[in-house]
Amino acid sequence: MKKKIYWLLPFLIIGLLLTGCNRNKVYGTVVVSSAKYTQVQTDKKYLNHLLQALEKFDSEKPKTANKIYSAIDELNKNASKNMSKQDKSQLKAVLISNKKSIKHIVKNAYENHYGFDDDLSGTISTEFHKSVKLMVKPITKQASNRQKIYDQLIKDTNAQKKLNNVGTNQ
Repeated sequence: MKKKIYWLLPFLIIGLLLTGCNRNKVYGTVVVSSAKYTQVQTDKKYLNHLLQALEKFDSEKPKTANKIYSAIDELNKNASKNMSKQDKSQLKAVLISNKKSIKHIVKNAYENHYGFDDDLSGTISTEFHKSVKLMVKPITKQASNRQKIYDQLIKDTNAQKKLNNVGTNQ
């Protein structure tokens, strides 16, 4: 009997160590795996880059538009890693390729030297929120948990306030 315990003890210790090393994390009151938590943090980082670039946009300064374009490209590249092909194409449409995409709106405003009015800011805000919903989709399967993560991302990035400030540097 003692021999069995001595043989089981190392396996028990190894099992506990492996379990402790692979702990799940919590984001927005939702328990997610370490890999998905890392993806959420990466998404948050690139969302912040885009929001900061949008806040500094000035239609008369080409460098501000270029910063937005690069932030959009980074976000599209890094946020779509764990997405399905359909979600990747939807994200690309929302950010880059659609006529109502953020990149298209900014490009049009820059080329025509439009200032941002409430209509343009609202359109950018709508597309931004669509992109965040798409990014949250592969994190969890349950809609209620996706909503919690979405809400936490919007809160952490202070997105609504920053989106309201888009174009105030004009």
